[in-house]
Amino acid sequence: MTNDFEYENDFEEWEGDADLFYNEDWDGLVQLRKKRLELNPSDPNTQYRFGEALILNNKYDEAIEFLTPIYKDNPEFVDIIYLILDALFGQGKTEKDFNWIREPDILRLDNRTKDICFKILKNKRKRFPVTELYIQLILTDSYLTFNDKELAEYLKMDNNFDVDGDESFWDCKLNKTKTK
Repeated sequence: MTNDFEYENDFEEWEGDADLFYNEDWDGLVQLRKKRLELNPSDPNTQYRFGEALILNNKYDEAIEFLTPIYKDNPEFVDIIYLILDALFGQGKTEKDFNWIREPDILRLDNRTKDICFKILKNKRKRFPVTELYIQLILTDSYLTFNDKELAEYLKMDNNFDVDGDESFWDCKLNKTKTK
């Protein structure tokens, strides 16, 4: 694997990035993405990718310092908002520990999330993959603090939901006899 930047303008420059990412070489990824940022500092995608690399490398303070002015210039840039949240949560902080222009919407494993899942499943006759339910939650434009497997385990504890399967594939439906 190469860590040089000879292929910067190569059509397939993504390969170096992908190699570093899939090999979890976070230091190398930060270096590569920093070099790309130096070449194109105002590109939103390049900014996002550098911030992501910092977070993957557990450089949360540096990530927040880098991402804050980008956020202030464009407070609707959802990807940057989510990276800031990733960094805050990585530090063991909450969304309250950042000076938001408009506080982001965050979904947690709580009654609000159950209510949204209930509404999504309410008119479904057949079992519904939990992964699809999770995607529907992503489409609410909220930051999710859980993954699809955690969602399945959470819903499984509620008698209103009939969740079946295992870690490889969960599906669910509403329990008709127990629904709200």
